[in-house]
Amino acid sequence: MNNAINDIQKDIEIYATQLLSRLVAQEKEITKDQFNLAVKNAISGTAALNPEDEIEKIDVDIIVNKLQEKFDIQMTLGTIFPGDKYTPWLEQKYGDIDWYYWGRYRQLLLQDGFPPQVVRSLGSVTDQVIDHLENPQKEGSWDRRGMVVGHVQSGKTANYTGVICKAADCGYKVIIVLAGMLNALRNQTQERIDSGFIGRCTRLNEWIGAGLISKERIPTYFTTSTDDFSKQVSKVGVGIDGLREPAVLVLKKNSNTLSNLIDWLENNNPHKLQSYPMLLIDDEADHASINTKTDGITAINGKIRQLLSLFKQSSYVGYTATPFANIFIDPDTNDEMINENLFPRDFILSLDAPDNYVGPERVFSKNTDLKMICEVDDYSTILPLTHKIDREIEELPPSLNEAIVCFVLARAIRLSRGQTTVHNSMMINVSRFTNIQSKVKLLVDEYIKEELRPAIKNHSKLPPEQALQNSTLEAIYNTWEKHFHDMNFEWSAVQNLLEQAIGPVGVIEVNGSSTAEPLNYSREDYPNGRNVIAVGGLGLSRGLTLEGLTVSYFLRNSIMYDTLLQMGRWFGYRDNYADVCRLFMSKEAKGWYAHISKATEELRIEFLKMKNARMTPSDFGLCVRAHPESLIVTARNKMRSGKRVPRKIGLEGRLVETKSLSSKKEVVARNLLSLDGIITKIQNNENSTQHHGQTYYLWKDVAWEIIESFLNSFINTPSSDLTESLPLKDHGSWLAATGYSNWDVLLMTPKDGKSKIKKNIETIKINAQIRTVKEETESSIKFPNRRVASGSIEKIGLDANQEGKALSLAKNKKLSDTVYREARDKPLLMLHLLDCQLEENSPLFKEGILGWGMSFPGSPGSKRPKKLVEYVVNTVWWDNEYGELIEDEDIIDE
Repeated sequence: MNNAINDIQKDIEIYATQLLSRLVAQEKEITKDQFNLAVKNAISGTAALNPEDEIEKIDVDIIVNKLQEKFDIQMTLGTIFPGDKYTPWLEQKYGDIDWYYWGRYRQLLLQDGFPPQVVRSLGSVTDQVIDHLENPQKEGSWDRRGMVVGHVQSGKTANYTGVICKAADCGYKVIIVLAGMLNALRNQTQERIDSGFIGRCTRLNEWIGAGLISKERIPTYFTTSTDDFSKQVSKVGVGIDGLREPAVLVLKKNSNTLSNLIDWLENNNPHKLQSYPMLLIDDEADHASINTKTDGITAINGKIRQLLSLFKQSSYVGYTATPFANIFIDPDTNDEMINENLFPRDFILSLDAPDNYVGPERVFSKNTDLKMICEVDDYSTILPLTHKIDREIEELPPSLNEAIVCFVLARAIRLSRGQTTVHNSMMINVSRFTNIQSKVKLLVDEYIKEELRPAIKNHSKLPPEQALQNSTLEAIYNTWEKHFHDMNFEWSAVQNLLEQAIGPVGVIEVNGSSTAEPLNYSREDYPNGRNVIAVGGLGLSRGLTLEGLTVSYFLRNSIMYDTLLQMGRWFGYRDNYADVCRLFMSKEAKGWYAHISKATEELRIEFLKMKNARMTPSDFGLCVRAHPESLIVTARNKMRSGKRVPRKIGLEGRLVETKSLSSKKEVVARNLLSLDGIITKIQNNENSTQHHGQTYYLWKDVAWEIIESFLNSFINTPSSDLTESLPLKDHGSWLAATGYSNWDVLLMTPKDGKSKIKKNIETIKINAQIRTVKEETESSIKFPNRRVASGSIEKIGLDANQEGKALSLAKNKKLSDTVYREARDKPLLMLHLLDCQLEENSPLFKEGILGWGMSFPGSPGSKRPKKLVEYVVNTVWWDNEYGELIEDEDIIDE
């Protein structure tokens, strides 16, 4: 498809979308005939603008199918937790408000291809946010604090741009956006505010985006897409007194920049800002905004507080992509959390992503429909995960070369699909050090210019049998066979597009170094789309969007939820090209992301329970603090303190497992004896009953005292923080006192007997389960996905009534261990004799090693935990073992 036809087809799609959106607004279901009619009317409506012979080449069926896919995309409204002092106001005022800015922005979203149902839901969600802020027409002093919890790369910027537009329509006079700590992110955010709210390109001073829809009014702006607020601007003797339209500023989250703004506001506004309602949007609010000092105030937190205090009327909304946000977890006590100046006391909104969002669950679940993940293991001698700042790099790992070829092939496939003017990006994130990023950038650039591009230019137009005699073309073909051979494209057609695919590809650094280049995707500079390979570290995370990201190469060794999630730039929207996206990463990183995906998804499900229980933002924060996975975030945040930090955790409805095990010979032997001990005690206890399945032994009604004795005898390793014995014994004793004095005990023994390790305890014959592990430290091993048991194991032992209850609780969702815990009437101890292997057929422990887990009944999120147990985070141990792996995000690449 040539560019002219492609442009005509886009015009027809936009025109037809506008026609069909009217039916959506009327809540009417759209039939196939109405899709066809809309396309025909759109063709007629654009006929005067396009040559007749070109219009005749348009395939109506293709446009109709695209529109059907687009209109089928839905987005639910999310979950909101209002504070105690919430008083609805927007509904009564709605008809009196001129929705000028929102109307422009809404139309722009539809023109830009946003699914109409999503735009409609966005309108409702942003109404919720505005309604939970204060009415800017309200007299007197007031301040509001809120938070919006979204997903990584899911459209938070689109959400807060909608909020900004509506806030301006309602009467907010000053709108400030804190757009992260990177110039690149601030500039990118400014570009989006330029398009969606201002309607002018602040760099070129020309109409764009919403401004092309209506130029009747325009906000006043004091920052541009290339210039942050500076001392030079602050010295200009202009205030906001006489402005007829709202003032908007997009700032980098930097204490000096905030100081400049505060000085300007104080010195140029004689009325002391008493009559100017202000909205402050804090993007990446869990990063650098909250106060992490116990004996003072951090610089940025102090400046944000000072900025808010200048205004008699203010609303603050923080946006974050992780439900384990630091504002909930970092304060030392619950009271400190609630009293934090920026705590979202008035509302918390958990956003739902549209159903075309490619997020962690879709990428990393076992049932994924994507072939995105490519495990790599050839990097350790060239660029190990843990390396020094001065490491020499003279070559790229072969898997990185393969990833670069995948990028070229992905672009060739997109070209063959008619996606000729779209952006295409590749991300390479292999080090936090900028000098190593520079070396990698040069090697990537050399590989493209000196090997790939010449070979493609000289051989790709030859017949395939001749072309493939060239070793580079043969390598490209082998990569095609490995990754893309099943995509209904002939190799000859793809080979013919290779030169066009690689031609415009450039390589840049994205970091804080002097050699870094801007990550610019503006249509003014790149009218045919940009094709770029971006090399960076933390500079490629925290809100930055790589447009058209198809291939990611990721070698990082972080153990932190928020850091890992923010580095996941591959999440987002990949309509019509998700099948060509590839993610190269280590097996260990894949396991971490799979675990994070499950933990965050479970927490989001709990949000709905919290809402149904009418919980407040304070309840929400307390529940997040009490979540078992908050321990690891605490460990990171407090690691450099050198203190032992106590944390209260709720275990109702939770699973705890030995995610890592001591590999010391004497500890392994003693822990195996603890297995002998508990099985012998159960066998000799006349009150317990034994059940023998094909792959397990199950004992019912085992006394808590036997479980407690097992916990006393097992030696835990510090990195398996949730299986520390003291808090588990505390919780077990509380359960016994409240009626749960008996347990189920499950011992797994696979019937296949693949492992050569066997163990007999009295009449019980056990086959070991094979598990692939990694060495964690010199004295411990860990499971790559932080799990010992396989999925759905917690179903074992449920009776028919409990299984029925689980089915009822699941409703339309999949049955899961979370649901089984809610249906269970007693706690479950799961025992695993393991044959742990670093490589296939090479057991680490001749007699095996013991792992275990505990499943506690309950429904987390439906209410505040009845019982909290105290874990103690040993920050000194964490710093000794993991200090080198912790990314200090206040230092954006060294």
